[in-house]
Amino acid sequence: MTSNNGSKPGGEGYYRCAGPNCGIMKHAHDRWWLMWTSIEQFKVPVLYLAPWNEALAQKEGTLHVCGELCSQKLQSQFMGNVRENQVRRRE
Repeated sequence: MTSNNGSKPGGEGYYRCAGPNCGIMKHAHDRWWLMWTSIEQFKVPVLYLAPWNEALAQKEGTLHVCGELCSQKLQSQFMGNVRENQVRRRE
């Protein structure tokens, strides 16, 4: 998963929702969420979900998510990708 933010003068970014077929822009007072994946700590794919935090939002690989529906769609994609890769390894 990759980040999709730009930057404004003054450090704050322009953020667009990473949800499938969404892409709305974040406004200053919107209560968005952040998602990212990792395999490092547990040696298996892990999906993280956190409330909005500007420092986390700027990290490479962070997905910016406008709400519950988009986060659920991204979670579903993640779960499908993990299962698909497990099946491929068995073949």
